[in-house]
Amino acid sequence: MIILNCLIGAERLLTPGGWEEGRVIEIRDGRIARIAAGTAADFHAAVLSPGLIDPHIHGGDGFDVMHPTEEGMAAWLAGLAEAGVAAVAASPYTAPPEVIRDSLEVISRVMERQKKEGLPGARLLGAHLEGPFISKNRLGAMEERYVLPPGAENCRRLIEGYESILLEMTLAPEEPGADEVIRLLDSLGVRVQAGHCDASYEEGEAAFEKGVGSVCHFFNAARPIRHRDPGFLTAALNRPEIYCEMIADLVHLHPGTVRFLWNCKGFNRIILISDAVSTTNLPDGEYLDNGLTIVVQNGTSTVKGGGLNGGGTYLPGAVRNLVSLGVPAGEALAAASESAARWLRLESGIRVGAEASLTGWDSEMNPLFTFVGNHLHRKGEIL
Repeated sequence: MIILNCLIGAERLLTPGGWEEGRVIEIRDGRIARIAAGTAADFHAAVLSPGLIDPHIHGGDGFDVMHPTEEGMAAWLAGLAEAGVAAVAASPYTAPPEVIRDSLEVISRVMERQKKEGLPGARLLGAHLEGPFISKNRLGAMEERYVLPPGAENCRRLIEGYESILLEMTLAPEEPGADEVIRLLDSLGVRVQAGHCDASYEEGEAAFEKGVGSVCHFFNAARPIRHRDPGFLTAALNRPEIYCEMIADLVHLHPGTVRFLWNCKGFNRIILISDAVSTTNLPDGEYLDNGLTIVVQNGTSTVKGGGLNGGGTYLPGAVRNLVSLGVPAGEALAAASESAARWLRLESGIRVGAEASLTGWDSEMNPLFTFVGNHLHRKGEIL
């Protein structure tokens, strides 16, 4: 069922200007038509925020962005919306070029179906490629055999035909040929971030001058900070304009490290991400994922005999984790929505005329529903 018109009530409403109390939002034809004082509404939330945006997500609940079907991706997007996530950039990672392109093809088709057919679920904004132009010294859970040398021709062959859906690429800017890729992507309007990167401080400074504007899952799969070898991460901390992705499952980063990064960058430059993978939210056990054995224990996915393999929670859980560490709810919600929108040059924020992209929460910051376009999603149902 498509909801063309409805009223959504909020005890507290997070707007671009801050919190407002006792507000009702009128939705008309998928857009915000009016915001007014009141309580009478069709749906209610203790807290109403801009819809959460996850620009770095590989799957979850058994779904894998690397080997998708249209039906599987549609079901996954519906589940994400029911869980409180309003929009995502699906994130193929370092793999054979034909596998990446097959994933981009399905992403493209599902985006078209959402546009033309009104397919429900979290809005599929486009693609974020995490690799394959990364450092072999900072693989994380990536496989070395699939790493490609960066260069304009390699990049063109990889993304040809999918330029219009590519929002972002993560690469190692210190690798020979990376400058060519950065220039090509910049000419296409694609955002570039440094990740799986072994760059020095000086190489980081040079990359940021050339247009690299963000750091992929800060601290993870990156050259560490040392007092006489500060590395590119320190260069990013010293530059207030650089965005930093944060995985806040409290496993990828110690709570003290979360506070440190938050104090350094602030919510306007932190992009909260899930980095969720196919085994995120699955029961404890062993799973086969793209030829690797993944062990899930206490919600954490690791490569058997290796390291971490992706985030342990979707964005709503990350928001709650930040709030539990003393981060004000408004700042945590902004880092999970408006920061990504600014970085990707997208519309965001609750204002008259904007698209209806909203996440409703109870008083304990558990998601109640997500409104995306003309659909309201809540656990077990799509209206």
